[in-house]
Amino acid sequence: FWVADPAACEDRSHGKARLHAAVTLRQRRFFLPWVWHYDYADRFDAAGNLLAILGDVATPEQAGQILDYIHGAGIDRPFPVRVLYPPIRPGDPDWREYYRVWNLNLPDHYHNGGIWPWVGGAYVAALVRCGRREEAQRQLVALAKSLNQGSSPGECNEWLHGVSGEAMGAKHQAWSAGMFLYAVHAVRTGCTPGLAADYP
Repeated sequence: FWVADPAACEDRSHGKARLHAAVTLRQRRFFLPWVWHYDYADRFDAAGNLLAILGDVATPEQAGQILDYIHGAGIDRPFPVRVLYPPIRPGDPDWREYYRVWNLNLPDHYHNGGIWPWVGGAYVAALVRCGRREEAQRQLVALAKSLNQGSSPGECNEWLHGVSGEAMGAKHQAWSAGMFLYAVHAVRTGCTPGLAADYP
């Protein structure tokens, strides 16, 4: 959901919600992960935003703003990219105590701000799609380094810690390796095949 200019409202409560969204959220330069009636998530979902770029849901202007946000907020560091930003922390309204189960969803872990290499591959491809090939090359090198974190070279881990970059997920993940190869192809050829704009 991209927050746009406020529209005409049918009732007072709707008007208040639209005004709040317009004032509070219009500075967000990314798609919100979800909006439902008067509630919404005010966090950056990297996979959703990058797929919006690669699938031509985002306009060129929106795509540029999304990529600028990723880099400016440090979501692409230490490796591309953290999947949720900012992470949900204990005490936040969105925090749930079950996030502590197996320590998977602590801040900067797993779905809560962890780095997922397959999403990093989508980031590199989105950079290529938007004509940012030099930055795509730099991020591809960082993505290659992320796949070598862990106990053995070329481990292609599922996910890494969002701050330290330590490999913490399952090893030998095809989606991590596959999106790396897709990113390599995108950087080498300047193409992101198989997506919406590539079809007649």
